[in-house]
Amino acid sequence: MAGKDTKMGNVSRQWKLSRRSFLKSAAGSAIAAGLSSYIPTGCAKEIPIKPFEATWESLDTHRCPGWFNDAKLGMYFHWGICSVPAWAPRKEGISYAEWYWYNMNDRENPTWQYHRDTYGEHFTYDDFIPLFKAGHYNPEKWVAFAKSAGVQYIFVNAKHHDGFCLWPTRYTNRNAMRMGPKRDLIGPLIKAARKENLKVGFYYSFYEWYNPLYTGKPFPYAGLITVNNYVDDFMVPQVHELIELYHPDFLYFDGEWDQPPEFWKSRELVAHYYNQAGRRGQDVLVNDRFGKDSRGHHGDVYNVEYHYGTETEGLLTHKWSYWRGVGNTFGYNRDMNPEDCLTVRELIHMVVNGVSKNGNFDINVGPTADGLISDVEREPLLALGRWLRVNGEAIYGTRVWNTTEEGDIRFTAKGEYVYAIFLKWQGEKFLIRSVRAAAGSEITMLGIPGNLAWNQDENGLTIEFPLSKSRPSECAYAWAFKIRVS
Repeated sequence: MAGKDTKMGNVSRQWKLSRRSFLKSAAGSAIAAGLSSYIPTGCAKEIPIKPFEATWESLDTHRCPGWFNDAKLGMYFHWGICSVPAWAPRKEGISYAEWYWYNMNDRENPTWQYHRDTYGEHFTYDDFIPLFKAGHYNPEKWVAFAKSAGVQYIFVNAKHHDGFCLWPTRYTNRNAMRMGPKRDLIGPLIKAARKENLKVGFYYSFYEWYNPLYTGKPFPYAGLITVNNYVDDFMVPQVHELIELYHPDFLYFDGEWDQPPEFWKSRELVAHYYNQAGRRGQDVLVNDRFGKDSRGHHGDVYNVEYHYGTETEGLLTHKWSYWRGVGNTFGYNRDMNPEDCLTVRELIHMVVNGVSKNGNFDINVGPTADGLISDVEREPLLALGRWLRVNGEAIYGTRVWNTTEEGDIRFTAKGEYVYAIFLKWQGEKFLIRSVRAAAGSEITMLGIPGNLAWNQDENGLTIEFPLSKSRPSECAYAWAFKIRVS
């Protein structure tokens, strides 16, 4: 099939683009003036390291950065052409609005009939591109919202399965600089995030549903630049381009399931990414999507995407993360209602439960085509942020304790302290059987002034919380006790 040469090659030979030549190109010159704003500070000095090789044995020795383990929470913005139709059928379980193009071609999917009824049978997906204006897009406001929700890093889909790129790539004209908004959508977001000391990454899909270079089948595909080989001459150079331009702190790959890692040359890509970051002293990471059947076996973090990858949920021996939306979609769905979304209680409990078991939470929002974030997604995340402003000490920078849970209690640890986080209010007495407090320990509830009376006996640790003591609403949904154990 055209564009599907599985013969292994040296990625470095395929990469012909130097930083100087890129910045002289039409796409590069559009953002060259602000390039230094997109690159993280403190990464200019090259540090000699032993290079990683494109083998599992070598790549598996890479360690997940401490900053990721400390951060616990990230926000993913899924945005693009799919945000124009912005629809998926409301049903039980996941209903991905970002799969609109794929689903509108499936007669068995409700999206096929919806599209014909709403836009007509001759209206193509690429006809949505001019309607993607991003008229109210304000990256500073996105970053401010992310910080209000308590996240420590953000990422955005540089390219999803529809092949539309949010940055001015030179490898296709199917990008936001050439079409739709007619401007770079990624660079300003990177700049705004790094100004606020947030780590920044990208989502990138290996495959594209209908790209003729990949499928080998003729198909109208706006902005296509014909090359000989999809992987060697398009995909690999594109990922290198993203790395060279923006020096991302992490990469989440996807769309890998069609082909093995050898086809995508993903091990070569990741080795290059690790090595160029290492020379600058930048701690980076990748997820576990290298190719067909690779999930949960390699990479720095294993993704648990709704019901996909749940076999790695709660894994204490390897870093993992929840990766899902507030609702049952990544892309914006105009028909999504509050009852389709996680409640504030469910969201907070998911964060607490995941962190106690070595997980992070990569929570998604799907902006509208104009670049706005709906109240349906905003409100639960702002409530999470208010809870974290009180209880963040029990989340950020913590590590797994020797007991992760006890009934309705979840545990985290930091230094000489254990945090016992109750998912249900117990009344005037809180019994913890798994913890022995240090002699003379002062036990507090986060957000509540003053020490609490406690007693340790053969039944465990009992903490008293008198009815006369105030309990602010910011402490609702989960309550964290700070206990010195050594």
